[in-house]
Amino acid sequence: MKHTSKKPLWIALACVLVVAAAAFCLWFFWLRNLWGAASASPVYVESVADITGINTGDTPRFSGVVEPQATYEIKKDDTKTVAEIYVSEGDQVTPGDALFRYDTEEMQMSLDQAELDLESISNTITTLENQKDDLEKEKKQASKDEQYSYTVQIQAVELQIKTEEYNAETKEQEIDKLEESLQNAEVYSEVEGVVKEVNETPATDANGQPKPFISVLSSGQFRVKGTVSELNIGSLYQGQAVTIHSRVDDTQVWQGVIETIETEPTDDTTNGGVIYYGVDSGQQSSKYNFYVTLSSLDGLILGQHVYIQPDMGLGDLPEGLWLPAFYIAHDDDGSYVWAQNDQGALEKRAVILGEYDSDNDRYQIESGLTEDDYITMPTEGLEEGNPTTSDITQVAPEDPAGDSAVDGGTADGGVMDDGMVDPGMGVTMEESVPEDTGDSTDAAEDAASDSLEGSPMEGLAR
Repeated sequence: MKHTSKKPLWIALACVLVVAAAAFCLWFFWLRNLWGAASASPVYVESVADITGINTGDTPRFSGVVEPQATYEIKKDDTKTVAEIYVSEGDQVTPGDALFRYDTEEMQMSLDQAELDLESISNTITTLENQKDDLEKEKKQASKDEQYSYTVQIQAVELQIKTEEYNAETKEQEIDKLEESLQNAEVYSEVEGVVKEVNETPATDANGQPKPFISVLSSGQFRVKGTVSELNIGSLYQGQAVTIHSRVDDTQVWQGVIETIETEPTDDTTNGGVIYYGVDSGQQSSKYNFYVTLSSLDGLILGQHVYIQPDMGLGDLPEGLWLPAFYIAHDDDGSYVWAQNDQGALEKRAVILGEYDSDNDRYQIESGLTEDDYITMPTEGLEEGNPTTSDITQVAPEDPAGDSAVDGGTADGGVMDDGMVDPGMGVTMEESVPEDTGDSTDAAEDAASDSLEGSPMEGLAR
């Protein structure tokens, strides 16, 4: 009887097993990671042009108006009557120009009465001194029993004299003030400027404080009053450099520094009818005034409306592409960034660095990246092949109940200060690793089979 050899069958079976093992290794060490990265939550990426400030259109602009550096207030003496006002709102005045005058007739009458009072006091003092002299003469001729009585009378007269002398001194001071008032019946401007307001009747401001009788806006020095919403007030600080842009001529630019930022909201939420531009646009929130001191006033006009833009220092940078250092990672192979490739997936891209700007912590990018690319900050958990998006609304937040949720599902709430998107925060946190219960191998195999369900590798995996 002829026996068939089983050796070819075992060889074929061994080949199948080797192929299956190779396929499993291929899936386990490569395809699984590739498919896992592709199915992960999208990573938020930003335009390099936006990050470096090349697209200045996204840089917030705040509305502003040119106003005098100082406002001079002239208060009226409420004890006097104003006879005539020489100026009205909008009038141009120079130092020495008369603004108004007081009623001198009334002051002259007061002066005449004060002089009569002083003369009366002087006569009273003379009478008392004569009375004192008579008492002293009588005291010398009086008996010892009467001496004490005369002493008391003389002391009483002396006290009256001192009182009248004090009254005379007070009245003399009153006369001096009245004479000075007569000489200064007209009030003059001490500065050059424009009359802002004239309050003939007492008035109060929005805070209930009395307004000045006349206020003059100085035209010698200008400053810019800007308005910022409560959403963006944190992005400004005292001493910050800003650039002032003309609203009608882009070539007109001025440099300045933020002098003060008010802490109380302004009642004028429209800044005199000027609308907001930039990230404040359309926001219904409290507005705060801030003031900019300018280095040059050439070409500025009082009342001119302008844009105020924080100076990012871009004008001082040398030519080239400069990227903040926190977007750049380093390893043994060199420097790299996490960038979006042509297929919209994340890739680890090598870059060649040039000079380093230590003042602003940024590098010049010599090659490997352009202003048209999109990148994200290097964070833990990024993998090549992760899907990317430049739309923050497409980034799924973490489950707030999960152990890995931070501040409601995203680090720092998913936003930076001022409502701007915090780049890279769309990357989901790594899920917590379960403890080894001894069945980890079986669980891993079941998970692998489930992840390949419906794929061509399903049969090999099983």
